[in-house]
Amino acid sequence: MSQLSGGVETDAEVLAGLNWLASASRDATGFWQRIEAAQRRYRQFTLAPDNLGRDPELADLGPDLVASFLAQAKSLLDSRRTYDIALASRCVPWVKQIGVNASELTRIPGASERARRMLVDRATAPDGPLLELVMGGNYANDGLDVAFVAEEPGHAKTPDLHLFLPGSAEPVAIELKRLRQGRYEQDERARHRRIFKQAAAIIDERHLSLHIDVIYTKELMDVPESYLAERLSRFLASPLVILGAYPWRDEFASGEIRSANLDAVREDMRNTSLYFGTKMARLLTGSEVRSNGYHLATSGIPDNRDPRFMDEVHYASVVTWQCTAAEALDRKARHVKNKLVEAERQVQSAGIGIIHLAMDAEVGCESSDLRRERNKQAILQFQSESLLAALYIHYLVPRMPEAHSWLVDETVDKFGAGRDPVPSMMIFPGSAALDNDLPAWKQAVPFPPSGGSPDRQQR
Repeated sequence: MSQLSGGVETDAEVLAGLNWLASASRDATGFWQRIEAAQRRYRQFTLAPDNLGRDPELADLGPDLVASFLAQAKSLLDSRRTYDIALASRCVPWVKQIGVNASELTRIPGASERARRMLVDRATAPDGPLLELVMGGNYANDGLDVAFVAEEPGHAKTPDLHLFLPGSAEPVAIELKRLRQGRYEQDERARHRRIFKQAAAIIDERHLSLHIDVIYTKELMDVPESYLAERLSRFLASPLVILGAYPWRDEFASGEIRSANLDAVREDMRNTSLYFGTKMARLLTGSEVRSNGYHLATSGIPDNRDPRFMDEVHYASVVTWQCTAAEALDRKARHVKNKLVEAERQVQSAGIGIIHLAMDAEVGCESSDLRRERNKQAILQFQSESLLAALYIHYLVPRMPEAHSWLVDETVDKFGAGRDPVPSMMIFPGSAALDNDLPAWKQAVPFPPSGGSPDRQQR
């Protein structure tokens, strides 16, 4: 079997970020060995036939979450085979921003110790500590004097950073918190994988190329796991197809079944192989799909260099889905009140505090708008017991773009004391600003012409 050589692209700032973390670890040899072991685990995971087309979570790749996270940055540089299009935008931007701020981080008291603590705790989710390191570096990069606050066992939690201002006797306390996907969302996605699996069995048995689009109006826990399979069976037995589609509406959902555009996939694959993922789904449906809102069922011949890519497709079906049940939207639109109360307690030790809360949002998902509105309501109603000079809510949308190796969109909502304007502070300040007022989850990403995409491998 021939092997893919090299990485996806050369990025000096990503390399600088990895080198800074290796230095902070005080065991650079062990640091690189852990990351190379994570790359091997990723390769083993994707070789398993049951994982074909499955976008892995860090937890799927072994107990060393930190190494698996950082391995995506290293793979960008040196291993296309272990570079994951779904994970990259969740991992690489953080390491790159560490590299952007590497010289500043070296001078910030406590930064290396904060990084080392993250690296020692292999089971920790690294994007929380990396948020602290990145924002500490961003403040320093703006010419501000900051220091990480050491935690003292047995004492009340302290803020993450102290900001020292000229002429002020007391430092400003800065607290940073990373909000992650909730258990409800994880359970909902797992439930729909089971619903899809029963439909996929019929697709595979009949060699079907279909697009099934479904909008659930009930919570998925109330939807039978046989629901899509039963709807597909009714479609296959029905002589009625309206304008090329089979629509339905019932107590659980509304949806439509139509032929998938298999010709578009095959045309795109001429002289290349195609990644089994979002681009294939987009070609089958004719529109962008959400990274957490689709499933593929296909058969074909994989690229002998990389089983994640297909050389030839015999049939291919895609299921796109979302849940608009009021109960589901409400539970997914977690407001920030609890985290805000916790953060506010951690900055009370100082006279003035600044809080940054970062969370993911999802493209084309109604819960993203609802979550933002709930967050605003919670913040405006919040009664602070300390003087908060600024509160920032960072909404991050990691993408799986076809024209770039990775992409993350960021929208920041700023809240200040009184009517004083709050200065802009972004997690990724070097990103290009778009000339519109749409939030990150409503930004359109153009599709590239055929070729030159991370989703394709030239033969």
